[in-house]
Parts: sequence; C-alpha cells; structure tokens
Amino acid sequence: MSANTTNTNIDQNVLAALLDRLIPAIDDLPSAGQMGLAEEIIRLSGQQDRFSKIFTNAMGSFASINPNFITSDGTEQDAAIRAFESNSPELFDSILTISYIVYYKDERVHKRIGWSGNTPQPDGNEMEPWDESILENMRKREPFWRQV
Repeated sequence: MSANTTNTNIDQNVLAALLDRLIPAIDDLPSAGQMGLAEEIIRLSGQQDRFSKIFTNAMGSFASINPNFITSDGTEQDAAIRAFESNSPELFDSILTISYIVYYKDERVHKRIGWSGNTPQPDGNEMEPWDESILENMRKREPFWRQV
C-alpha cells in the first residue's frame, strides 16, 4: 500500500514514526509503529464517526507543522510531539486515543500483558452459587418506604 491511503491524506510513514515515539518498544514487543499498526489505525478512524474528521485533521495538522518529523532524531521528535500536544490538545488526544485502541486490540500486546481477551462469562470467572442467607438481615427489617 502507498504511504497515503485511498480514502484519506494521512501519511502512514508519519503516523508510524509518531507511533514509535508514543508507544515505544518494550522487551520483545516492538514499538507500535514497527508493529505495522498505522494502516489499521487509519482504517478504523475512517469507520468511526467520532474519529473520522478529527483524526484526519489531527494528522494533517501534525504533518504540516512537522514536515521533517520522519528524518528528525528522537529528541526532536519528542519535542515536536510535546509542542503539538500543548498547542492542539484535542487533536493530539484523537491521535493518542485511537492509537491506544488499536494497540491494545493487538494479539501481541494481549500476549505481552497476559490478557486473554476472553469475556468473563460464560467460560471465564466462575461465580460461587448464590447464597440466599446474605439477604436475611434485609428481610427482617421493617420497610422504610411508603407503599403507593
């Protein structure tokens, strides 16, 4: 796929470099940009009404303010990100939020943090059988409400 997707003007290379700084590598898990999440972030942002326009605007604004972001060193990239967050908190938040959503959906992250991703019921956390005696004291109380 080309650097720009067909439905947006978001440069995947800029997004991947940004992801590398926002969510760096840890132990055997690569940074978010190196995990190849940029395409999924762009795809998902296009499908979510709450992200569609603001994410495209955020990435466009970030790229136009920081035209040399990809070729900058880590310290310069971090400074650019901090400045963008400070000057455009809503736009920055849209980038960060959807990046986290996609990152924490990834099976590699699930494995790294030890999360199964399964729903708790019916196969997960088993509950003790209900003990009716728990309500015994409440049943002995006089009603403190008015019948209507």
